[in-house]
Amino acid sequence: MWHKSNMIKFTSTLSPMRFKHLAGCVLIAGALSMPLCSSAQNQIIIEPLFEYPTPPDDYDDLTGRSDYLMDHFWDSFDCSSTAAVDQNALNDAFMVYTTAMRYANRDKALASVDALIKKLKGNPVLMLQFAKSAEENLFGPRASIWSDEAYLPFLQAVVADKKISDTRKQRYAMQLDMLKRNAPGRKFPDMRLVLRNGRQKDFQPSARLTLVEFGNPGCDDCQFARTKLEMATDIGDMIEAGDLEMVFVVADAVPEEQSELLESFKELPERWTAGICYGGDDIFDLRNTPSFYLIGPDKKIIAKNMDVTTAVNEVRRIKETSRKK
Repeated sequence: MWHKSNMIKFTSTLSPMRFKHLAGCVLIAGALSMPLCSSAQNQIIIEPLFEYPTPPDDYDDLTGRSDYLMDHFWDSFDCSSTAAVDQNALNDAFMVYTTAMRYANRDKALASVDALIKKLKGNPVLMLQFAKSAEENLFGPRASIWSDEAYLPFLQAVVADKKISDTRKQRYAMQLDMLKRNAPGRKFPDMRLVLRNGRQKDFQPSARLTLVEFGNPGCDDCQFARTKLEMATDIGDMIEAGDLEMVFVVADAVPEEQSELLESFKELPERWTAGICYGGDDIFDLRNTPSFYLIGPDKKIIAKNMDVTTAVNEVRRIKETSRKK
């Protein structure tokens, strides 16, 4: 997670080496074409839609150059054209744009998004294409960085556009509703669980902190996360003391899997709450397997879509902050 208060918050799904490479490209290059590599020997070169801007030489620091790109990235793109553009080329441009956004000041980045959407208003064809690029680069499974803060304005613009049919809006309206429902600071959504004993229970967080892991007992990454949690003795001490409740949830199951899943819950620590939430993948914003949510004493979401390392560090950070008060 990106915690600097003056920067826009991202969750990165990109390897540090690849991310560093892209950042160097966007801040040095002028007209730039990003190759999509299907293999080391076979590259698909995407021709840029327009010449990407180059920050002047007097912008010599990373943030300043990124801020410049936020102000001027789309200057050469004709937002008034009613014709569709090549979606792959637009996705490529948007990837370069969001890479620079990662290093820009938060206010600059969000103002840039708002200015872009303002230019697109009244142009439903391009509005939908940009929403698709925003989904590809800020929200979807192939996105290198995630930011609800930067993606939400695109969803809101599509849903509010009267020239876009309800059918074309549907997926974006569902995403908008899901992101609002699961936003940090919002109350954790109601969740009915089928517990280890087969009984149903409406789950409500009750501990000072609640860590919810959405996953599947049989997945390798979930088993690794469990090992990581069991090795974190301070986390185990918090669970033992009742300061932290650990909850494991399968959110994408079908009834035919129930018996097998309940049997697999026996592998989980006894002090963990474990259950199946049928239809949970339609309720919760889940982009990783496993995906961790952290809930506070007020039953509100503190953070979401974390990996196990980030989740453990966040619990420790809150514990340390509370200790100092």
